[in-house]
Amino acid sequence: MIKENLKKALVAIITAEAKMALRTHAPKIIAVTGSVGKTSTKDAIYASLKGSFSVRKSDKSFNSEIGLPLTILGLDTAWSSLGGWVRNVWRGFQVAIGFGTLGKDFPEWLVLEVGADHPGDIERAAKWLHPDIVVLTRMSETPVHVEFFATSADVLAEKMFLAKALKPGGTLVVNADDQLFMGAVNRMSADIARISYGESKSASSRILESEVVYDDSPLLLPRGQYVILSRALEGQPDRVELRGVLGRHLMYPIAAAHAVVGIVASAHAKAKGGFASAFADFESPRGRMRILDGKSQSAIIDDTYNSSPLASMEALKALGALATRGRKIAVLGDMKELGDLSEKAHGEVGTLAGQTVHTLVTVGAMGEAYARGALGAGLAADRIISFTDSRQAGAYLADMVRAGDVVLVKGSQSMRMERVSEVLLADPSKAGELLVRQEDAWQGR
Repeated sequence: MIKENLKKALVAIITAEAKMALRTHAPKIIAVTGSVGKTSTKDAIYASLKGSFSVRKSDKSFNSEIGLPLTILGLDTAWSSLGGWVRNVWRGFQVAIGFGTLGKDFPEWLVLEVGADHPGDIERAAKWLHPDIVVLTRMSETPVHVEFFATSADVLAEKMFLAKALKPGGTLVVNADDQLFMGAVNRMSADIARISYGESKSASSRILESEVVYDDSPLLLPRGQYVILSRALEGQPDRVELRGVLGRHLMYPIAAAHAVVGIVASAHAKAKGGFASAFADFESPRGRMRILDGKSQSAIIDDTYNSSPLASMEALKALGALATRGRKIAVLGDMKELGDLSEKAHGEVGTLAGQTVHTLVTVGAMGEAYARGALGAGLAADRIISFTDSRQAGAYLADMVRAGDVVLVKGSQSMRMERVSEVLLADPSKAGELLVRQEDAWQGR
């Protein structure tokens, strides 16, 4: 009880400081929410603006009740260190009142990721966070965290609190290909300025083309993906090539950034051109469809940050669409926080896996549901292997991958699927710079 009360007190103090900092410094705010794609979208928007403005973004996936104010204040989490939190409170106060170096060095723009683990998370934030631009990524019929909501519709309603928190004169940026978000936006007041992005012909920033880039070896291992975008009423399309990342669904974050840049450029002469060049050194966030060199001349699609039914389906589609010469192997851990929908969702993902892969490796208690779906889709029983934890799966795969294989590794955070990717790396000593959850605080869990 004492620990919980202390946490609540810290959250209240840090949040009060963040509110004060917004009043003191009056930055422009871009807030991003959705079921999937929040972090990648936030990072893409940051990359597209940092060459023209002073910009701060949420670190990693800092989108919770404490992560949001920490980002605004430019502070790191102190984890379980009481002394660290005391220092954060003092530093946060300096930022809030504009005192000293911390208080003076405040960005012109904030790019914030806003998530909802439980009912009320975004509703509470929306009472004090009023963005200039709100970006809606993608929703899902079975979103992650649905376990804590009565229905999927309640998750959508929670996300839409952010859209309703727009400043007067602000702009809503919505995925034109997402029927759930589009439906919710169309039910809002027609007075709210809005633009869209996606493959739809009606999209303001439209995805015209997106293809995988392969290496020049006979194995045809994937090395990245490019996307061509056009903005309504403008001439030459933008061609953006991303190295080390895979998946058509990951082109949506680039399209969202393209839309945001169009809004900013129309209002700020300071905004520079050259959208595509902003991504020359762009790196996809760790654990999100990153292509890594695997042992024995294989490739790893490391998608181990977290998992949901929609994200798993998209990852499998990306794997299935590859023209590679080797085997396609999916290593799928449990998808958590799905509540009563869990069995059905795992079965549906298993069905798609059965239609897509040569070998399916499951990790966790829902392996039977994955397997049942894969078997029903025609995958042979001897190509479905199940394990209780990620270390066991990694040890098995280390002995079976060969040249040309592409291995997709995905699962919810608590499944620690990055341990599979670590074993499969061509150079495991690089795990610290390539994989998620490599901090000391995680290594002991």
